Amino acid sequence: MTDAGERPEAGEPGWGWIRRPIISLTYPQFRLFWLSNLVVAVGLMVEFTARGWLIVQLTDSALLLGAVEGTWGVTFALGSIPMGILADRVNRRNLLALGNGAALLAALVVGVLVATDAIAIWHLLVAAAIGGVLFAMRIPAGQSITARLVPESHLMNAISLNTASHSLPSVAGPAVGGVLIAAVGIAAAYFVTTGALALALVMLLLGVSASFGHVERTTEKGLTHDLREAVEYVRAHGDLLQLTAAMLIPFILGQSYVLLLPLFVEQELGGGPEVFGALSASLGAGAVVGAMAVATFGKQRQIGLLMFAGVLGTGACGIAYGLSPWVPATAAVLFVAGAAQSSLFAAYETLLLIRLPDEMRGRVMGLMFTLVAVFPVGAVVAGAIADVIGLRAVAIIEGAIILALATVAWRLVLRHVVTAAE
Repeated sequence: MTDAGERPEAGEPGWGWIRRPIISLTYPQFRLFWLSNLVVAVGLMVEFTARGWLIVQLTDSALLLGAVEGTWGVTFALGSIPMGILADRVNRRNLLALGNGAALLAALVVGVLVATDAIAIWHLLVAAAIGGVLFAMRIPAGQSITARLVPESHLMNAISLNTASHSLPSVAGPAVGGVLIAAVGIAAAYFVTTGALALALVMLLLGVSASFGHVERTTEKGLTHDLREAVEYVRAHGDLLQLTAAMLIPFILGQSYVLLLPLFVEQELGGGPEVFGALSASLGAGAVVGAMAVATFGKQRQIGLLMFAGVLGTGACGIAYGLSPWVPATAAVLFVAGAAQSSLFAAYETLLLIRLPDEMRGRVMGLMFTLVAVFPVGAVVAGAIADVIGLRAVAIIEGAIILALATVAWRLVLRHVVTAAE
């Protein structure tokens, strides 16, 4: 939707059906915004690979591996509401630029600590906490800008392309990170992240007009009023919470076994950083395929079905992941899991943005993602349980729970979304 500020203008027509999967990229401002997000995602994926392997080298504990990701999730959860309120009060593009700059400095500091052999686990916990707050800033501000850069008819395409931009680096990023770690060390991966974030910051500032970040407010009230208004909106639209739960539970459980992947590679598959990078790339490739399938063929009336298929796929993959005896089979399972989770998330975010008025998108998305943000906390619980019963058993149990919940989600909310769209 483009109800305030500059209106998006598409580029030259042409290419026919070939343009359908990338139709939103014909809008120049969105194209540059998308490229900036892609570069950020490349850097962060390299950092994710380096961080996971660094933790494994510092400690072989699944609990501590999960604790670092859980710290990220806690600060993401705590920061989502205040960052959402902020995204409705200040220029959203400038807010994203500030976040990129802070993330750049954090990656640089960790890289220097690793290079000087001064790194400790508490440094990673602090960096994860900062990263969670910054990501809480990116979600409401970034998606709200997306809804302004393209018309509503292309919003699902734009959201899916955003999902693809976050997932595409997962294909090459972990592999590059694994090669960097094996060849020149973990510090180099952090310095690559620093450079990528610097490039993305320049692209954002020079490529996207500040007018697209402007928020047209009908009233100017205090912070408390803004929060109360968002809570009242959610209470008046209870189905939004149900939809969030339908996405959230499978996402939390599905991501927990993925976040423990470095330890799974070392303990269950007997692999090194190259295997970890390859398996992470397989997950990312699946996410790209899933997102591009939604971008190409997805319609807004299919949102309920897409979410249901994503839940089922995530649950089935959890069980298969736990049973997988060798690397190629695990790669295939992770590919399907990536596709399922990206389609689930893209459909959910599209529905949320369609439903929300522009001046409330930041706040309401902040409230919703406060719930979504607890997913790394699931890794803490899963890691603690895995130290007792094993990583495979945890994945199988989580997959079975997701499959059982799929029927409940369909009966309570998802079938109503399908019916309403008909």
